[in-house]
Amino acid sequence: MFPFPSHGALAFHRNTQFPWSNDLPFIVSDAQPCIVYAPLGASPRVLGKSLTPKEAAALVVAHLPHDCGPAIERGPQRTAPPTEISRSAADAVPAKLH
Repeated sequence: MFPFPSHGALAFHRNTQFPWSNDLPFIVSDAQPCIVYAPLGASPRVLGKSLTPKEAAALVVAHLPHDCGPAIERGPQRTAPPTEISRSAADAVPAKLH
């Protein structure tokens, strides 16, 4: 994953160069609390709100696709639709974050 902070958001991408993958959850905050959003086109759109930064990071990790790994050093190739998360990953997140 490639962390990309911009305009009050912390996005994560699978690649290090434009065009960005935009297929991973991201965090929005102007301080605290934080809101975690699903990737564009995913449902539900808001994964958690009123979160601390630590809770937001844990929620992003819990919603990463199984095939997410180190970022590639180029723009994205043709990407597949967002991958479903496993039930065990969702269970690792405290109930208030769902």
